[in-house]
Amino acid sequence: MLNHDPRRVTAQIDGALICAEYSEQTGQLCLRQDGALLREWFPPHSWIAIASVAGARHWGTRPTDDDLLALLHNEMALLRS
Repeated sequence: MLNHDPRRVTAQIDGALICAEYSEQTGQLCLRQDGALLREWFPPHSWIAIASVAGARHWGTRPTDDDLLALLHNEMALLRS
């Protein structure tokens, strides 16, 4: 049976709880800060965002926890600047 739950990673960054969620079913990618939606992407933009930090592994369609953490840290650095 397929798992329909999104892949989710969480990190504490600058005192805020940041979460990255990716649904392999829909390709939707969300970043949340303390539960509030910060950013949201849909294919192909979600795949490109993941591939940009993860390299071409899985072409951004099957990210690992490490890929999502890299994306999370990258996006938070961009938001700070």
